[in-house]
Order: sequence, then C-alpha cells, then structure tokens
Amino acid sequence: MSNVSTPLLTLMELCKATQLSSETLIDFIEVGILEPSGNQPGNWRFSHRTVAIALKATRLHQDLDIDWPGIALAISLIEELEQLRLENAQLKKRLEPFT
Repeated sequence: MSNVSTPLLTLMELCKATQLSSETLIDFIEVGILEPSGNQPGNWRFSHRTVAIALKATRLHQDLDIDWPGIALAISLIEELEQLRLENAQLKKRLEPFT
C-alpha cells in the first residue's frame, strides 16, 4: 500500500486555480463552503477537491442567485446524496448473489 500524500494548495494557489479573489474564498470559509487545514490564513492548505467545490459554489451563486449560506447547505446536501448513492450501489452489488 502506497503512502503518497496529496499535495495541498495555499490560499494564493487556490485563488489562481479558481480565478476567485482571496476575499471570496475567505467568505466561503466563513460560511462553511470550504474547510482549510491549518489554523491561520497563512497556514491554510486546501485539497485539490476544494477547487471543484469553489467552482460549484460560484456557479450556484451565479446561476441560481443563492446566497453563500444557502450554497453551503446545498453543497453539503449534494455531497451527502452522492455518498448515499455510492453506498446504495455498493450494497446492491453485495446483494447480487442473492437475487
């Protein structure tokens, strides 16, 4: 089993990757859309998955005019739904021999 760590992005690298301002990304953090590791802005690190979440939040805001707290809730529910679908597919696969 490989123990390769995923490189993490700084706030500035996340800004470049998403083309969003640091102020917008800090707003995302404050309402719970993004969760950095590290306890201070200078130490914050973000996974590459964070890029997709930030872009999804931006699209929801632009396309549906949802406020940031609403987007945080929507993204949380979308992630939960995706997890439930994955678990459901795994359970169906385990039950195949019995059907």
